[in-house]
Amino acid sequence: MAEIKPVWASYQEALDQLDSRLNRLSLKDAQGRLHRYGYNELEEKRESKWLQFLKTYWGPIPWLIEIAAVLSAVISHWPDFFIILFMLVLNSLIEFIQSSKAQDALGACRTYH
Repeated sequence: MAEIKPVWASYQEALDQLDSRLNRLSLKDAQGRLHRYGYNELEEKRESKWLQFLKTYWGPIPWLIEIAAVLSAVISHWPDFFIILFMLVLNSLIEFIQSSKAQDALGACRTYH
């Protein structure tokens, strides 16, 4: 069996490559890294709920369902059309609700420093 090698052969090599040390950083080093890399935070991008909902209709799975609905309408098979349309809206609602809950959780994490 092949031996799995770590990315760094030792912790000292990792510390050297990351320009760090086992002890805490000096104030000068911390200020320099803060100036160079900035604060450790995510940029907040807020979209309207309507845009989020409309984006749920964009992607491979919604496209397949939309094509199936159009084909059902073209051949005038209305029961299939309405069932497929219901599936499309249901899929979109579930995705929208999950996305909204995830964004709410992320917002809660941001306010809880």
